[in-house]
Amino acid sequence: MWLTQLRWIAVAGQLLVIGFVYLVLKIELPIVSMLALVLCTVSSNIALWFVARRSLNASSEMLIDRPTNAGQSDGGSLGIHHGSLSSRTLGGLLLFDVVILTGLLYFSGGAANPFILFYVANIVVAGVVLSRFWAIAISAASVFGAFFLLNRATPNVVFANSPLAADSPWDVTKAAFLIAFTTCCGVLAYFVSMLALQVRQRDRRLAIAEKERERAQRLEALATLAAGAGHELASPLSTIAVIAGELSRTLDKNDIPDRVRRDFGLIREELNRCKDILHRMKSGAGEAAAEHLHPVRIQEILDETVAAMRDPQRVHLAMERAVADFKALLPKQALSQALRNLLQNGLDASKPTQHVDVNSTIHRAENDQRTWVLEIVDQGSGMTDDVLRRIGEPFFTTKEVGEGMGLGVFLTRNVIQGLGGTLRFSRTPNGGTQCVVRIPLGSQ
Repeated sequence: MWLTQLRWIAVAGQLLVIGFVYLVLKIELPIVSMLALVLCTVSSNIALWFVARRSLNASSEMLIDRPTNAGQSDGGSLGIHHGSLSSRTLGGLLLFDVVILTGLLYFSGGAANPFILFYVANIVVAGVVLSRFWAIAISAASVFGAFFLLNRATPNVVFANSPLAADSPWDVTKAAFLIAFTTCCGVLAYFVSMLALQVRQRDRRLAIAEKERERAQRLEALATLAAGAGHELASPLSTIAVIAGELSRTLDKNDIPDRVRRDFGLIREELNRCKDILHRMKSGAGEAAAEHLHPVRIQEILDETVAAMRDPQRVHLAMERAVADFKALLPKQALSQALRNLLQNGLDASKPTQHVDVNSTIHRAENDQRTWVLEIVDQGSGMTDDVLRRIGEPFFTTKEVGEGMGLGVFLTRNVIQGLGGTLRFSRTPNGGTQCVVRIPLGSQ
């Protein structure tokens, strides 16, 4: 629709210039031929308007019937979208405009007419909304049109003495003009299309960042809800625990069946399990982040991480001595628990006879900023695209019922992001999963 509006402005400008030159300046022009060319533009623009309206309506219906998936890119605000006109149609339309402009210039003095500069308008439009191929194609058509006008054009008394007139002999002026015009068109096509591509890529990045921000806000809201539920449920569970303790002491004094004792012990175990779940839910809201930061060696963090695991012998750690002895201000307990979640997930995904490889390194940037990079690679079956997209969401898990709550990766991501770090998952070539943790350590 915006292109039809732009072409209506061009039609109005053409009619205004033709009328002013012919009626006010009294310069003779083949008015019938020029108005016929303008009429061709009007006819094509009317057809374009109807096609654009139909395409817009079809696109709106498609968006209503099938909303855009939040995980898909919209292609950028300057690109050609689904439901809009194809790039071939728009490119052909701009080529048609180049032909019309060449015809108007042919009947009004040729290359000597200053309005020859309007060739660049079509090049700019092609570079912004279409690919670089079409920008170059429009640029080449414009150069061919200028070359044609330097050799063929209707004589006009106003430009009779111009060295660029069609009846003037070819000399340095014409050759220089053609070279300069060709160079200008080529440079313009290249840089405009390159800038438009950068804008489209920036828009895509901004759209992805906005979706990630919205996703983070939703996850934060879920974490806050979980923390609130944890606080609310903690009081009645504490009351139940106190009463259960009193009953336990009473039962110890009386002769009751073993079955009752076992059932009562099961109640105590389930109470402790509920308390542990609520503690982890409250940690998701950031309560674990209250741990004070102290200088701690990376080796100490990893030792504590592995020591509390069920199968520490299945964790194969590769780390240089300089990395192991490196000290940084980090929350030892919270970070150890976070990394333990990742390692345990890797062990659970692998077979009992398989191991998990851990590679710990420190990267140093040019500004002397150091980053701790921890790569965890398991030997499991890998993750599907849907799991990779949803991993880290609270209460999302691929484990069997009763084997996990789906809070491990979520809480781990909270801890790592709270330290300014990142957490990324990907598939390995052999079918397993690679988890990369990056934590900034500052400069030393």
